[in-house]
Amino acid sequence: MESPAERRRQRRRVPDAVRKRASRACDRCKLRKNKCVETDSGKCVRCIQSSHSCRFDRERIADGDAVAGSRSAKMTIAEGTTSANSDTAAAIHRDGGDYDIKDDISTAASAPFEAFMWPRFLSRLRDAFCLDPRPASYEQDMIELQTRQQNSSSYNTAEIRRVRKALESFPPRAVADFLVSVCIAYGTDVFFYFDQAQFIYELDQFYSDSTLEIRLDTSFVCLSLAIFALGSQWTALAQPEDSDETSQKDNQGFDPGRIFYNQARVLIPDLIDRSCIRSVQATFILGVYLMPASAISASYVYMGLALRKALAIGLHQETDESTFSSEEKEARRRLWWSIYSLERTMSIKLNRPRSISQDIISVRLPRPISRDSVQKFDNVQHQIANITFVLIVDKLSQPGAWSRTSQTLSESDLSESLHNAQFSLKKWKEDLPPSISLQNVIPKSSSYRAVFHLHLNYYFASIDMGKVSVVTVVRARLRNAFCPHEEPLTISKNIKQSSDACIKAAKKMIDLFDGLSRSGNMARFSFTDFQGCSIATIIVLLAGILDRDSGYESRMAFGLSCLRRMACGGNATARMGVRFVEALQSITNEARCKLLATQPGQENKVGTSVEGADDYGRWADWLAKAEAIHNLSGDESELEHAEDSTLNLTTPLSLRHGMQPSTWNEAAALQLQELSVSKFALPIDNAEVPPGQHSVAIPSAEDVWMPSFTWSDDEMYLMGLTGMGVLDFTNLS
Repeated sequence: MESPAERRRQRRRVPDAVRKRASRACDRCKLRKNKCVETDSGKCVRCIQSSHSCRFDRERIADGDAVAGSRSAKMTIAEGTTSANSDTAAAIHRDGGDYDIKDDISTAASAPFEAFMWPRFLSRLRDAFCLDPRPASYEQDMIELQTRQQNSSSYNTAEIRRVRKALESFPPRAVADFLVSVCIAYGTDVFFYFDQAQFIYELDQFYSDSTLEIRLDTSFVCLSLAIFALGSQWTALAQPEDSDETSQKDNQGFDPGRIFYNQARVLIPDLIDRSCIRSVQATFILGVYLMPASAISASYVYMGLALRKALAIGLHQETDESTFSSEEKEARRRLWWSIYSLERTMSIKLNRPRSISQDIISVRLPRPISRDSVQKFDNVQHQIANITFVLIVDKLSQPGAWSRTSQTLSESDLSESLHNAQFSLKKWKEDLPPSISLQNVIPKSSSYRAVFHLHLNYYFASIDMGKVSVVTVVRARLRNAFCPHEEPLTISKNIKQSSDACIKAAKKMIDLFDGLSRSGNMARFSFTDFQGCSIATIIVLLAGILDRDSGYESRMAFGLSCLRRMACGGNATARMGVRFVEALQSITNEARCKLLATQPGQENKVGTSVEGADDYGRWADWLAKAEAIHNLSGDESELEHAEDSTLNLTTPLSLRHGMQPSTWNEAAALQLQELSVSKFALPIDNAEVPPGQHSVAIPSAEDVWMPSFTWSDDEMYLMGLTGMGVLDFTNLS
C-alpha cells in the first residue's frame, strides 16, 4: 500500500493544462528544457529570434479550453512583436540523427529573453513573498513594453542601405571559404572567436539562398567582414610550398583586409545598440585584426568596446538561466575569457591601466565538450592554458606608473615575491599537457603558432618581472665605472638574480624565434611576434653593455633580421620600430666602448675580433640597404618614398672596437615618426635633398601639416611595439 508521501511524489503538482513550460513548450524548447513564450503567430519568441521552425504538440494537452486560454493570455505579450519570420534555415543533423545542433550555440542573439529580465525578477520576488505566481497586469504591461523596445531596434531604411552597401564587398563563395579556413587555421590562435561549424553552415546558407533574412542581419554581415579581414592577414602562411607565384600587392605592403574592414567599421554604430553575441564577436575580431596596425589606438578601442559589450550582456557572470543550453553557456564562457585574456595581455604589454578587476568575474573557465569534435580547429586546451597564464601574470605585473607610486618592498618581501612568482610560472609550464609542448607539435599544423605564443608569453612574463632589474644593474655598473669618485652603488642579490633570469628568458625567446623561422611560420607582421622579438633583442642589447659572450653577435644579427623581415609587410610604424631598436643598438655600443675605455687591458681583448666583426658589419649594412632598394622597386606610396628617399637618418657606420655605432638624429626620428603615423593625405614638400646631406631638415609648419592628436598615439604605439614602453625608462631620468 502506497504511503501518502509516495502518492504526493507521483502526482503532478500542476496539471498539464496549466503547466507553464513542459507541456506548453514547443518541441525545440522542450527538448532543450528552455523557457518557451508563445506568440499569436503560433511560434515562440525564441524560435522567431533564432529563425528556427517552431512546432507545438497539441495532442499532449487534453484540455483544449486551457490551451485557448493560454493562447489568449499570451496575446498581450505578442502585441508588440512583428509577424513571424519565415522558416528558411534548414537544420544540421549529426550523422543522419535527429538531433539538431544549430541552436546549440546561438550567435543570433546572446539571450533571446534578455528583454524579460525584469518580469522574471518580479516573478521571483512574488515567489519570495509567498504570493500568487500568476503575473499581475502591471507585469504583463512591462513585458509588452520591453518587447516593443526590443522590436523597435529592428532594421531601418538607412541601416539596410548600409548593409547592402557592405554586401558589395563580399568575395565570391570560393574566396570566402578560403578566408574563413585561413582565419580558423592561423588567426584563431589561443582564443575563441566563434563556433566554427555553425558559422560555416550559416555562411553556406548565406551564399546559397539570397532570400534569407540573415543577408540583412547587420551583426552577421559585420562579423563575416571581420572574419574575412582577419583571414586575409594570414594568407601568406597558407600559400602552397610549390607555388612560385607571389602576390604583387603583398610585396608592395598592400593590406587586403582593408577592403573588408572599411565596410565593417561603417556598421559598428548599428552594432553598438544591439545586445547580441555577434556584435561582441565582430568588435572583438576587428580589434584583433587592427593590432598590427594600431594596437594602442583603434585596436585598443575596439577591444575595449568588445569588453564593455560583453559586460553589458553578462558574459562575465556564471548563469543558471534555463534559457541557455549547456553548449550556449560554454560558448559564452569561452568568448568572455578570450576577450578578457587578450585585452589584459595587451594592457600588460603596452603598459596600460587595467580595465576591470578579476574580482567581478564569476564565470568558470572553459571545459571540453562533445561539440569540440566538429570544430575545424579544436583549441580548447590552448584557451585554458592561456587563460590560466593570464590570471597568473596579471597578479605579477603592474604598470610602471603604478609601481613608482607604490611602497618599496623590503628585501625579504621582495625575495619571497620573486620566488612565488617564478614558482607559479614554472608550475604553469609543468602542468601543460603534452599536446601543448612545442616539440610535439607539427610545424605546419594550426596549433604550432598557438603553442609558440604560449611559450613566448611565458618568457615574456620573466622579462616583465626582471626588466627593471636589468636597467638597474646596467646603470649602477656604468655609474660606478664613469664616476669613480662618487660613492659606489650596490646591487642586492635579489635584483641581480632577477636581472639574470630576465636576460636568460630573453635569450630563450630569441631561440624560439629561430625555431619559428626555420619552421616557415614567420608571419608577415604580427604584433605579438614583433613585440616579443623586439623586447628580447632590447634586453640582450642592454645586457651586452656589461658582458658579451660568444653568441652575442649572432643573437643580435638574428633578432634584427627577424624584425626587418616582419616590418616588410607595409607597416610604417614597424619599420620605424626597427630603426628605434637599431638606434638603441648604437647607444649600447657607445656605452660599451666608453666602459671598455675605463678598463685597462680590455682593448686588446676586443681587438682580436675587430676584423671579423668589421666584415660582418659591412655585410649587414649592405644587406639593409639592399632590402630598402628592393622594397622601393615596386609602386609604393608617396609616404614610403618620403621615408626611404628623402629621409636618410643614419650616417655611414663608424667602426670602433669591432662595433658599428650609427648616429641617431633624434629630431629626424621624431619627424619620421610623425610622418609614419597616419592614413591621412598629408601635403608634404617633396623637394630633393642636396647631395651629401645625411640629416633631415625639419620642414616648417607651412610645409608639413599633421593633426596634433596623432602624434601621441603613434609615439605610445611605437614604445609599446618595440617593448620600450614595458621597460618604462621614464622614471630613470
